[in-house]
Amino acid sequence: MSDDSMRPMLGADADGVSSRRDYILVVAAGLFREHGYLNTTMTEIARVCGLGQSSLYYWFRQKEDILLGLLAVNRVSLDFAEQLVREGGSPAVRLLRLLRLDIRELCSSPVDICEVEVLAEQQPDVFVEFWADTAALHKHVSTLVSDGIACGEFVDCDAEFTALSICAAEEGAQRRFRKSAAHALGGTNPFRHREYSREHVADELAVMLVRGLLRDPSALPALSAAVVAADSG
Repeated sequence: MSDDSMRPMLGADADGVSSRRDYILVVAAGLFREHGYLNTTMTEIARVCGLGQSSLYYWFRQKEDILLGLLAVNRVSLDFAEQLVREGGSPAVRLLRLLRLDIRELCSSPVDICEVEVLAEQQPDVFVEFWADTAALHKHVSTLVSDGIACGEFVDCDAEFTALSICAAEEGAQRRFRKSAAHALGGTNPFRHREYSREHVADELAVMLVRGLLRDPSALPALSAAVVAADSG
């Protein structure tokens, strides 16, 4: 029997992960959390994934590559945030664009951001880059909120606390999205609710968060149209 055919079926424990590479990241994150990054071997990762060494090396040549895959969870959003902060124009439009993309990225990541944070807290020396990216992304959100207050688009508020609250809401939403199958009809959780796509989660939550900051909520339709135009362009 080939190594590939011995791979465990991807089910609830993999949170709907569909690709082999993503599944390896999920498994590795669990092992890093349980045993520590330094004490986890490629052999153990391959064994728990149901892969032979050669199959694992096809996806990741070394353990450091797996770590980089986990660290990348903030990178796309951070790069986009850096671009938006440099741009001119409405802070509300820029914040709405950033939140839509960031929530989509969090929901699309093979690893739950909350679980990566637990892992990073346990091994801060290994995850220095992750914490630096997290701090930088928070700073950019706070800057956009401050800019919105300064130009009169947003109500007066504590920009730092608002940025923390926005990031917390995003993390909670991506976790809810990951667990939604368990709450659907036929799921394992007795609390039932409708399943939503990651696009719906991202769009609705981003609008909800920005609407709460607007000095003039009636401006939201025009802001949303500007976001669609900017992202499609």
